[in-house]
Amino acid sequence: MFYCHGGEHRFSEMSYSNLINKKGTDKEYRQTFKLIKYGLSAEQIADVLEKDPRTIETWIAAIAEKSQNFHNFICLLVGITIEFLQMDELWSYLKNKKRQLWLFIALESVTKFWVNFELGSRTLYTAERLVKNLKTLCQWESGHLLKITTDKLAAYKNALLKQMQSINYVYLQIVKKRFKRKLKTVKKTWIKGTEKDFPSGAKNTSYIERFNLTLRQRISYLHRKTLGYCKNKTNLERALWINLFDYNYCQFHKSLRQDLTGEKVKFQKRYQEVTPAMKIGLTTSQLNYKFLMVSPIPKTG
Repeated sequence: MFYCHGGEHRFSEMSYSNLINKKGTDKEYRQTFKLIKYGLSAEQIADVLEKDPRTIETWIAAIAEKSQNFHNFICLLVGITIEFLQMDELWSYLKNKKRQLWLFIALESVTKFWVNFELGSRTLYTAERLVKNLKTLCQWESGHLLKITTDKLAAYKNALLKQMQSINYVYLQIVKKRFKRKLKTVKKTWIKGTEKDFPSGAKNTSYIERFNLTLRQRISYLHRKTLGYCKNKTNLERALWINLFDYNYCQFHKSLRQDLTGEKVKFQKRYQEVTPAMKIGLTTSQLNYKFLMVSPIPKTG
């Protein structure tokens, strides 16, 4: 809480977040942010911070909502232009091991920017929601050619045909065949466009597959062969939004760093670290949890 200079008016720096008057300190909010991004449950965080689980659930919901609003607002306000888009899906369980839950992801492979995601079944409906939201968040110039690569799931092809009719794009499917869980062949199928439309090193889904591994390592709900799978879809969605903000705006990406000198020189900084949001042009510096909480971001969507 702060007092205005020369007056009696009192105000809080948390006024633009749902964490105001939630019985916690800035340190506890920051610790909750760091713990939930690794997929810990509200009960586990409550045990660490010695708080009531219902209080922790309120904090998590507020942080996740602000992360979602911030990402949508800054993408719509500043605008992002995508050159190479890769889409893929991950599977997990929901409530029990007889019910699968699929996570659809869209990643810009050049800047490593995590654009958006959708949770649902492995059907056309979920793929359409992913593409429709992607179309809303990005800028589409008339002369710009979007390059898209996915796996062989037919839902992507149908969703793109339905939602991307007014956008100039080329589309490549990577068809992989496995035998006894071992990769045997990789075939490239050109759905729209030709091989000349894709430069060297872009005819693959390697970047998003590596990103899938990052998510599985960071979010316990997505771990394989474990009993820690998601019991509540809302909890997974909140963890994903918090991880999206942390990955895009807070964490430096080693492959994006810029070489300043060209050679190693003692006592001189060689690399300029860059986040995916900085690379794609949304921010000019690294952000943190405190910036997220105090930013006056209106609700979107």
